Amino acid sequence: MVKAILGIALSILMTCNVYAKSYKSWEDALEDKHIVTSIQITFRGLEEIPDILDQFPRLEELNLSNNKITALPPSLFKCNKLKRLILFRNRIKEVPDAIHRLHNLQELSLSYNEIEVLSDSVFFFPSLHILALTGNRLTEINPLIHNLSSLTTLRVNGNQLKKLPVEICNLSKLDFLDASNNYLDTIPENIGVLTNLKFLYLNYNRLHHLPESLEKCTKLQELDVVRCGALRMPAGLRNIRTLENVYIDERIIPFYENPRNRFRQVIQVIGASDALYRPSQNQ
Repeated sequence: MVKAILGIALSILMTCNVYAKSYKSWEDALEDKHIVTSIQITFRGLEEIPDILDQFPRLEELNLSNNKITALPPSLFKCNKLKRLILFRNRIKEVPDAIHRLHNLQELSLSYNEIEVLSDSVFFFPSLHILALTGNRLTEINPLIHNLSSLTTLRVNGNQLKKLPVEICNLSKLDFLDASNNYLDTIPENIGVLTNLKFLYLNYNRLHHLPESLEKCTKLQELDVVRCGALRMPAGLRNIRTLENVYIDERIIPFYENPRNRFRQVIQVIGASDALYRPSQNQ
């Protein structure tokens, strides 16, 4: 009896391990195409994706980062169980409208490509938690972003953005926003409605001021406004108990210290020669 139970347990464990396997080549994946859930083919110099992805009915993760891919094949959009699509550091210039068919997508990384304009379809994923668009050539973010109601992480740093749409303030679950290294001169005045925001990076922009409503982001832990211009920080930030790390430069006027939070809040003045100054820059 014990042997039988152990045998069943071992069988289940082996099955789980098979399903958990991440395939590193198209050939290996095709051999097990009916059970494949993860394909990760990175740093291989791939210039194209073979149009065979519809042969993997269980596929949940596709990571083809750090290649030379320029286009996405039609079969990709038949992978209706796909949850993670990681395509950063490729040469993609546009995303087909058909991407909206991936309705179970939870993470989409298109960072470090050559995208100038995003299709409206990118902004219709009800389950999307992470959207990474770092290092492209975007000049604006589509106001339709408000449809991404489950979004928690948004990376739009390293683009050519001059403003953030006010609709970004409808992302009530957002806790991480990196809009650094752009050309922003303002951010939405009502950004304080993002009450779940924990990490806000605005460094290297052209801001005229920071909205007073920022003090309503009572879960804020880290704020970076280095090299944003001659700013005066909202006084109310001193009352955010969770705010631990604030990064400014010598031209920014900080808020006055709140004695209650003096052992928690650290305002660091970053010099012109300090390129990497916060741990999260290395992530």
